[in-house]
Amino acid sequence: MLYVYVSSHCRGCATAQQLITQLRAMRPQVPVTVVDLSGGGDTIPDNVIGTPMYLWNGRVLFMGNPDVTELLQRVDECVRAA
Repeated sequence: MLYVYVSSHCRGCATAQQLITQLRAMRPQVPVTVVDLSGGGDTIPDNVIGTPMYLWNGRVLFMGNPDVTELLQRVDECVRAA
């Protein structure tokens, strides 16, 4: 599963939301959870050190936003490896 950590004060998080929309349209079978850290109360994994941050099953894929092609490629690799 892909987790994307975002926050309201993050300049790149609007782009992250756009990338997730594209990913969901192009890979609807891939489970994606967006975690907004702005509200507090969420348990934050130790390896989440900023936003946006993309993790696949706890493993950091991207710190910051990739381009959509790179995101799709890495997610496809992760799905194949699972």
